[in-house]
Amino acid sequence: MHRFWFCRKCHLLMLLVFSLLFARVTNRNPRGSLMTRKRPTLDGGYSSPSSKMPARDCFVGDDSVTDGPRRASISAVRHLPSPDRSFSDRKQYRSILLANGLHALLIADPTENEQATNVKQRNDNALTTSSDIDDESDEDDDNGCSKSETSTHSEDDYGSGNSANEPTSFVQAEGEKLAAAALCVGVGSFSDPRNLQGLAHFLEHMIFMGSKAYPQENEYDSYISKCGGFDNAITDLEETTFYFEIDEAHLEGALDRFASLFTDPLMLRDSVCRERDAVESEFQTNKNRFSSAREQLMASLGRGDHPCSLFSWGNLETLKNNITDDELYRALHEFQRKHYSAHRMHFAVQARMSLEELEAMTVKYFSKIPCNGLPPEDLSITYNEKNAFGDEFYEKLFIVKPISDVCQLDITWCLPPSVKDYQVKAIDYISYVMGFEGKNSLTSYLRKNSLALDVHTGASSGFEKNSLYTLFSVSIVMTDHGLDHVEQILRAVYALVRLLKREGPVEWIYNELQGLEATSFRFRKEKEASDNVEELVVNMRYYPPKDIITGSELYFRYDPDEIQKVIDNLNEPRFNIMISSTKSYRNVMYERTERWFDTQYTAIEIPAEWRRLWEISEPMPEIQLQQKNEYISTNFTIIADENNMQHIPPYPEKIFANDICELWFRQDAKFRLPSALMYFYIISPLPFNDARSSALVGFFASMVKFQIAEELYPAEVAGLNYELYSAEKGLLFKVDGYNEKLPIIVDQITATMGRFTEIFSEKVFDVIKVKLEKAYYNELMKPNKLNRDARLKVVQQNHWTTWEKFEHLKKITPDDVRQFACSFFREIKIHALVQGNTHEETAKSVMQKVLRNLRGGSIADMKSIESRAKEIPLGDSYLRIQNFRKADVNSVTTTFYQAGPVTPSLNACLELLVSLLEEPLFDILRTKEQLGYDVSTSLRDNFGILGFSITVHSQENKFSFDHIVERIEMFNDYFIKTLHNMKDKDFELVKTSLIHRKQVIDTELKNEASRNWGEITTEEYIFNRNKLEVEHIVQLSKSAVIELYNRTVIDPSTRRKLCVQVVGNGGKKTEEDVPLPTSDYTNEFKLNYISGNVTMKHHYHIDDIDQFTNALNVYPVTKITFDHVE
Repeated sequence: MHRFWFCRKCHLLMLLVFSLLFARVTNRNPRGSLMTRKRPTLDGGYSSPSSKMPARDCFVGDDSVTDGPRRASISAVRHLPSPDRSFSDRKQYRSILLANGLHALLIADPTENEQATNVKQRNDNALTTSSDIDDESDEDDDNGCSKSETSTHSEDDYGSGNSANEPTSFVQAEGEKLAAAALCVGVGSFSDPRNLQGLAHFLEHMIFMGSKAYPQENEYDSYISKCGGFDNAITDLEETTFYFEIDEAHLEGALDRFASLFTDPLMLRDSVCRERDAVESEFQTNKNRFSSAREQLMASLGRGDHPCSLFSWGNLETLKNNITDDELYRALHEFQRKHYSAHRMHFAVQARMSLEELEAMTVKYFSKIPCNGLPPEDLSITYNEKNAFGDEFYEKLFIVKPISDVCQLDITWCLPPSVKDYQVKAIDYISYVMGFEGKNSLTSYLRKNSLALDVHTGASSGFEKNSLYTLFSVSIVMTDHGLDHVEQILRAVYALVRLLKREGPVEWIYNELQGLEATSFRFRKEKEASDNVEELVVNMRYYPPKDIITGSELYFRYDPDEIQKVIDNLNEPRFNIMISSTKSYRNVMYERTERWFDTQYTAIEIPAEWRRLWEISEPMPEIQLQQKNEYISTNFTIIADENNMQHIPPYPEKIFANDICELWFRQDAKFRLPSALMYFYIISPLPFNDARSSALVGFFASMVKFQIAEELYPAEVAGLNYELYSAEKGLLFKVDGYNEKLPIIVDQITATMGRFTEIFSEKVFDVIKVKLEKAYYNELMKPNKLNRDARLKVVQQNHWTTWEKFEHLKKITPDDVRQFACSFFREIKIHALVQGNTHEETAKSVMQKVLRNLRGGSIADMKSIESRAKEIPLGDSYLRIQNFRKADVNSVTTTFYQAGPVTPSLNACLELLVSLLEEPLFDILRTKEQLGYDVSTSLRDNFGILGFSITVHSQENKFSFDHIVERIEMFNDYFIKTLHNMKDKDFELVKTSLIHRKQVIDTELKNEASRNWGEITTEEYIFNRNKLEVEHIVQLSKSAVIELYNRTVIDPSTRRKLCVQVVGNGGKKTEEDVPLPTSDYTNEFKLNYISGNVTMKHHYHIDDIDQFTNALNVYPVTKITFDHVE
């Protein structure tokens, strides 16, 4: 994976003052206005004002190695201050420094019984120092000692991915938890040699390719996969992060293998020559992403000697064509020896083990990593924000022709680096103020004048926020009207910048933001183990030990001088203006092409009237700073009585039902946070039965969201989240957050739906129609989306594809939407779930308001909304269609094997089969044969008809679509032999890991509620499904899996195979590849079938998808049944 993806007493006293106010805003902001990863301070993380720790170096007890890098004694460990944490965080932390200079964070995750005890012992402080419970010294604690498949979860993946065990009470029977670890190296793409760009990213790939202790190339990946886990890595500009998650019982074996990759990595010549093909494939896969192309274009505008101008992805041109294999091999090893030193590494590990156990394993395995003692490069000595970009960057207007259908204006300031400013967070404060979307905001003004749809502000990615500079942007998603009136948009943005200058830092706004942040931190939800260690290990690079957890979350102090510096910099007339639009702007000719992504663009003089506009700009009365937020919650009472929690039902219960709705409810007794979820599925026969209505329900949902956005934006900021979108049978809307004011949000959303025709605006209609046309068009340009759509068109009855809905969308009129809004609610069925920290009476009251607002009638014929799947013919069916983008080389092949109607034993066998397939599939097709960067397998559940698929993302200019199919078939032959030869203990290991994944306990309320919601919407109501599935998995034998694979895959007389291929093109740009103008979508999207020769019996080549699917048998309504359900 690539980047895109970061005093004690005074802290405590300050946070206690604000403990009743705070909530996290950054990650909650739905439009990315604030940073989701903050990164303050340089490598080592100890040079902040609140810490006097020196920069790290190796301190060695015994050095018996005289040749090569020094290896540290494993005896010397220095204990550092433990990090401060949220009062809701039940984990224990210990921060240590190994003798070789590696900084490690140990996270002991208590068992459920210990958690119950800790809850009763905790007070209501917003923040707890770890030493309050766990002394940094050597005091013992009493802790006792699969993640789901990494497939893409979609509506046809119902049967896979359940990764949590249902709680049976507050102190439930102890379930499973996954352990995780992450290691961050303090080097990234900024350190690439100028003549070998992409080297840091390439090294990230190569580290996985075996070690001296475990020389088999896929040993690490194989072990993680067999033990129910997954692993990944991310290369950013200034760090590279590796992480894994695994069944807890196998953590030590994983740590041994993981550490060996950094102690003695092999990186053999053969692997080097093959793996650069994977880097090339990854680059090609991402080449059509607008965000990636735009970022690389910005990089290309940097000064030629500045690190920001590097091409950090790497591809065959940089890793093969311009360098010999020997030179690449030497450079790779030299780069690793120089930068992958223990004293530049941070490590985090989390498990349900004692801190002593975790420390012992960390010292045992990670003390062996060599330390070269070399200081890290300090690029800031030479490079900074002043020399990052040349004069042209600020003095010209850049006009870009994007690969996607985009219409966007970006105004970008290159500011001093802000990574050290984690206590004040001045950049985040400014981003919050400028990106606010409530009344009288910049966004509100632009939307009301049909100039823009969305506004994004701030700096988030490593390219935008690092130790050398900060790229602060105001990005405006324009309408066509806005593109014609860019000057009016600039006037509004300039007015807001001048308003900031006039008003200066506003303390009450900062305090409100600070309070929101702290409330969120106080009631922090527990993260998945892998997410937690991945985040914290990066934080360790940038924050002192005490602030590893709090540093990215909290606003520590208000400093108007620091904020004023940012405001002053924004008011300097030195910024970049860039317009990206598929529609020609001022009839310019694109005279330049960016080297790597082939982005066409030009640079022209900034119009004189625009310069004049900046000089005379003043605040506008229509744009003001926000008012106090009325949606901030103040009541955080936990409703469930601790004395009666044992009597709370373990699963949702139906508490209300009539001919229109059914309401399910469960009061939370486990997580004990002041939050709840309210989910509603409004089902109607209309969108289920024809493509036009399916397009209309999406149109309706988009208009409702647009109409409520301004009013509910403050609610989102205050921790009240909502989603509203079209689904297969109607509308889905979900609200979650602090429970006190959730009913208000539900009422406002449904009230807007109920009076839709009264507030209908044709101006909004026009804006939404263009927005949806762009969205549909961009979806059709993605080969993976097209592949999935085509497969489901064959497999599922009443699946309306994007290309079908797009054809109807173009013809929709305002009257069509008005009439649909009236007819939609005439026949409805509502499924509802209310779960969390709330009362049964509140749930019923909310349901009654929903019914009053919608005023709907019941569905006359419930059979009209029954979901059914189609039977794939015996033999092999091939559907091959051309990628709609003429210059896209990317192909996607999905081979789907239909197994038949669901039974508990078949479902269990398929889940185990997918677990067995995962690692060898990746090793053979991805690593050894290099067919493509993304190779995966998934269990498929199409309305009760099961199967599984193998998917390969490849490039057509490298391997033909016929070759991909051939290699998948060859793999099938290899795998059946592997199954036959598999040792019983290896088979049982995979089976046990799958069982443990099923038994993993929930980390937050949303995990449990989402699983319950799936049971309600599918109307199966098997809330203890995981427990029942485990009973069937336990009984599985290797012979049962072999029989299933033979029947569904190997035997041509019994298999039902559907191979769907979206085939890429040669990669040469043509005029036909130009995206359609945003104001003209008159061309139809018709599938371009690639014919094949029918040479064998029961081989079908589909050249008309409708004709083929209409002839298929349709399965009856199919649902799983177990012998007993609690």
